[in-house]
Amino acid sequence: MTRILRNATAFFALWMVLVQAAVADDALLSSYEKLLPLEGGSNFRDMGGYAAVDGKSVVRGKLFRSGAPSSLTQKDMAYLDRFDFDAIVDLRSSEELDLFPNRWAQQSRIHYLNVDYSIFQLMGDPREVTAEQMQAQMDPEAMYRNFPTMLKPQLTLYLDSLLQSDGPVLVNCSAGQDRTGVATAVILTLLGVDRDTILQDYQLSTQFRRPAVERGNVDLAEAAKTNAFAAMMLSYAGAEEEVAQPLVLADGTPFLFFALDEIDQTWGSVAAYAEAELGLDKSELAQLRSKYLD
Repeated sequence: MTRILRNATAFFALWMVLVQAAVADDALLSSYEKLLPLEGGSNFRDMGGYAAVDGKSVVRGKLFRSGAPSSLTQKDMAYLDRFDFDAIVDLRSSEELDLFPNRWAQQSRIHYLNVDYSIFQLMGDPREVTAEQMQAQMDPEAMYRNFPTMLKPQLTLYLDSLLQSDGPVLVNCSAGQDRTGVATAVILTLLGVDRDTILQDYQLSTQFRRPAVERGNVDLAEAAKTNAFAAMMLSYAGAEEEVAQPLVLADGTPFLFFALDEIDQTWGSVAAYAEAELGLDKSELAQLRSKYLD
């Protein structure tokens, strides 16, 4: 009888721990709708909640995207640590990382992943191309059509991280809209979210970005003497703007459309692209859907 009572007591204690954990998780997810309430965050949001395949939806609290989390306050970091992030996949170049390091990842010892590359791979080296060539490379349609090829190492790293991680994963770039927009579109498409929803989600960046937060207190003029990304930021006419610009052409076409159209034209579908270029086989696709849909 004593053993039975001990076992019952132990079971009840474990049950209470699980109940308390579930209540804490519910409270955390209830603290936001999509955009996380961060003092120093920009475009930091949950991809979850969208309808997907087989009547399921993308789980909340697992897949996150953001702009560079380099201006987070200590209060922000304490809040984010409640999610118990497993990994951060940073899509930024070495020049961006030098200018705006991720101190949250360092402080919280989160598994931090990135591919080492130069911003010149994205914008072109001004020492080697003409101003006209540079402008053509930064044209939204041209830039987005280049992303599926240029971002293959980063997207491969991201999908591998999602397959291996048990906790939440963050993917980010500097603004959380262009490179991160493509990464988000790839994973949401693989999970079975429809394209119209993905394009609408992409355009939320215009609403959720905080350009001043992204710039932080860095002296861009001084940094531009040695940092190509700082020089690129200074070259933008709207470098000091407080409001993000719409991510659409004059006719309303979202920039992200061109990346997805390039994938469709070249590989046939995002799933075929992920298999051929990112190494994602059918069993791994099923694993992603099992982990990130409910």
